[in-house]
Amino acid sequence: MKKYINKYIIAIIICGVGLITSCKKYINEGPIDTPTDDNFWSSERAAESGLAGAYGLLRTALTNGNAYFILGDATANEFTYGSDWTLASLSSANQWNFNYVPYNESVLHNWTSFYQVISQCNLILSKVPNIPAANFTDDPVATKNQILGEAYFIRAYCYYYITQVWGQPVIVTQAYTDPINAKPIARSSDADGFNQVVSDLKKSSALLSYSYSDASKVAVQASKGSAMALLSKVYMWQKQYQLASAAADSVIQYGNYSLESGVNFSNIFKGQSPESIFEINMIYSPNQNEAQSGSSGVFSIFLADPLVKGKSSSWAVNKDLINSLYDTTKVSSDVRVKSTFYGLHSTSTLMVKYANVIYQNPQQQTLPFVSNNMVVLRLADILLLKAEADLNLGNTGSALTYLNRVRQRAGLTPYVFTGQNDLLYTIMDERGRELYGEGQWYFDLVRSGLITNPNYANSIDGYLPNRITNRGYLWPLDLRTLLPQDPLLTQNAWWAAAGQ
Repeated sequence: MKKYINKYIIAIIICGVGLITSCKKYINEGPIDTPTDDNFWSSERAAESGLAGAYGLLRTALTNGNAYFILGDATANEFTYGSDWTLASLSSANQWNFNYVPYNESVLHNWTSFYQVISQCNLILSKVPNIPAANFTDDPVATKNQILGEAYFIRAYCYYYITQVWGQPVIVTQAYTDPINAKPIARSSDADGFNQVVSDLKKSSALLSYSYSDASKVAVQASKGSAMALLSKVYMWQKQYQLASAAADSVIQYGNYSLESGVNFSNIFKGQSPESIFEINMIYSPNQNEAQSGSSGVFSIFLADPLVKGKSSSWAVNKDLINSLYDTTKVSSDVRVKSTFYGLHSTSTLMVKYANVIYQNPQQQTLPFVSNNMVVLRLADILLLKAEADLNLGNTGSALTYLNRVRQRAGLTPYVFTGQNDLLYTIMDERGRELYGEGQWYFDLVRSGLITNPNYANSIDGYLPNRITNRGYLWPLDLRTLLPQDPLLTQNAWWAAAGQ
């Protein structure tokens, strides 16, 4: 099926009917010339192409406007932005004023792109079960289960992401045959959003297996491991620590994942490492649409000369945070440092997790492309999540075991228990070190409540208590764009008070 994912733009055109037959109230998408609905959803190839379209739309939702890294990393003080005044407003000094960024990057306050993915998944879940068994070349039951399981996972991931970024999602799980006359739907609660995620992930995990016999599908297509890993994360948001621990344990025990060696840490981001659970396919090959330009693609925001010849501007690493997270007197002992940062002692330090640059013209070093995948879920993340869940359950010994597995890979000495709060702070610091620049740490700080904890050294001072109370850690919605599609939408509390 990977051949379809590699050509997802074609698939989106073929099955673009999915973008105009469901969730039309929540997206701003014009009609696309496509085959009729009934004509299209009639074969195994159509079902696979429809699924490829969902993966492609998810990739677009996460990469457009650098959304994945702005939402999960820029808001956690991980980078500085030079002359970019819109992003510079995302700093503790400016009390995390999000107001300017949406005007520069409209995807940051418009969840349309994620509802396009949900729309496509709803269509897959509605249509694929009705494709006649005779129209499948492979086992029709197994093939349908695989496609449906992946669609449930993709939809779950979108509702998970919407809920943690904007909160209170509009929950739509059916494919509308008459979208123009569909009734508007009000926002649900965060609890309902996460419950929808859990429901979809349970269905996904029941339909999928942990492994693929085809190595080309590993990690770039959802598996039972992907579903269980995401389930552990959403249970952490719900503070259901026993369930979170059990889901993480299922991944660790049965997923056949293993930590990449410390010396090969950078291989994780080149794609499909033994540690990877789910990732967005962007590996470079000639004439492949997923490849990211080294000059203007999503990964290029982190890169400058000499990593990309002649490129002058990039996000620089926030050295104050680095000095706080790492013991800089022993920084050479952490093998992740060399694989994560370049020029640590220079004026501008760069992040190099996504610095596998390939030149189409290698002799002149022109036409650079970045050949890395966007890793969304990996084993180290789940090990640390397991440690955090077990600590909350009072199982200190288990928490230390999983924390120290990650530290050992990094070349650090085992952490010795000195108190429950200190262990929690150490686990969260380890998440910051391990997942730096992977679109996650901000959500960890919000989820754990450490974002404004005065006793935690890496809390974010700009988030004042009243802002947290009024959910100012969520992004605002662009109601000027979204209200015409759904007049029942309301603004998030902090931004409503600010007149957004």
